[in-house]
Amino acid sequence: MAVTFTNILVGEGTVSVDGAEVGATQDGVEIAWEPDMVDIEIDQFGDAARVVQNMTKVSIRTTVAEATLANLAFAWNHPDSAVSGQVFSVGLQGVYPEEHIIQIVGNAPGSTATVTKTRTYLCNRGIQYSSSSHSLKRSENVAVPLDFRILPDSSQTGAEYGTITDEA
Repeated sequence: MAVTFTNILVGEGTVSVDGAEVGATQDGVEIAWEPDMVDIEIDQFGDAARVVQNMTKVSIRTTVAEATLANLAFAWNHPDSAVSGQVFSVGLQGVYPEEHIIQIVGNAPGSTATVTKTRTYLCNRGIQYSSSSHSLKRSENVAVPLDFRILPDSSQTGAEYGTITDEA
């Protein structure tokens, strides 16, 4: 497919966790598919006779512009119950992070001022995966970075890591 101005993704997106919207994206969304390839070597070739995929790592990285206490608690793998009113109780967490349904919705390639197309990323098993921090700055909004590790859902044959859907 040739690259034209009509297939460049532009615009904001929204992030939902377990069906509840947690905020608008800032600086876009990065989705990574990282296969781990292994060479099967034999002496006669002096190189790989075959390459096989050992495992796969899928992740989604974004930043939400709303730095609410609930979003901060989520980014730090705390349950919803850690936030009560205006207080976020930061405590020790168990060794197994909570799994969530992650959905990100934004403009699909081909969207114009008169025709809006939507692209939806839906993953059934995601965990907030890496360290997170935020800054309180004088002239900028406070944002919370999120890095989801997407785990396969064996009940979704052929779509174990989720779906990407474009709709008019």
